[in-house]
Amino acid sequence: MHDRGSIKWTSLMLPEHVELLKRIWSEDKKVVKPCLDEQELEVLNNQILEAYHQKQLIQIKYFQDNRLLEIYGMVKKIDPFNQLILVKDSTKVVESIPFTTIYEVI
Repeated sequence: MHDRGSIKWTSLMLPEHVELLKRIWSEDKKVVKPCLDEQELEVLNNQILEAYHQKQLIQIKYFQDNRLLEIYGMVKKIDPFNQLILVKDSTKVVESIPFTTIYEVI
């Protein structure tokens, strides 16, 4: 038996209650930003620099808007003044990623 959960009851609820449930569900999906120590940051920095200089494809996992995202592509530019990395993915879209949001490089 497959139960639809609270979906089957939404027609009996006030719109305010439905909105509150949606907000609660979206807050449950939020992710806490991973915290890295100095050694891990140094390793990430070295991996990004090596990929940039050797023009290698890398996978960067980063945190944005309470979500963990990832991009696979080539580092096109490292901007130390604005603390950004520009990554071009396979669809030729250039993504700007702040240094402080990166938590893993593969």
